[in-house]
Amino acid sequence: MAVFLLGAALLIVQLPAVPSRPAASNKAEILAQKDKSDFKEHIHPNGTLQQLPQTVIIGVRKGGTRALLEMLSLHPDIAAAESEVHFFDWEEHYGNGLQWYINQMPFSYSYQITVEKTPAYFTSPEVPERVYRMNKTIKLLLILRDPTERVLPLGMAA
Repeated sequence: MAVFLLGAALLIVQLPAVPSRPAASNKAEILAQKDKSDFKEHIHPNGTLQQLPQTVIIGVRKGGTRALLEMLSLHPDIAAAESEVHFFDWEEHYGNGLQWYINQMPFSYSYQITVEKTPAYFTSPEVPERVYRMNKTIKLLLILRDPTERVLPLGMAA
């Protein structure tokens, strides 16, 4: 419950932007920097559209990221991606550009918060700069867990 409350609080609190490092010049980085006006909005007849996430959940394995996403998804103002996208940490996905990333997002109304969950972003060194370039005001929900609880079976933990 504490993890859920912390996650919800972090979702609401807006942290100051962190400056990024200088831009790289490889093909994948250039594709990701394209002007957002180059992207097609996929608008559904019911008025929903696919958009970049405003929040990304990251964390450690078995840390509760899926549970947090499932709980947040119960709220009508949250639209969550169905699976881990691995856009920022897998070169083959990142090389497809932001339009590919948008296409992985759920259809949502403009008032809804779009959320994506890929715990592996926490351990990939190139992810922070890439996420920052995409959206300087994105909210990151970091889920951590006591390592001894992850390693020891329930009966052995003191």
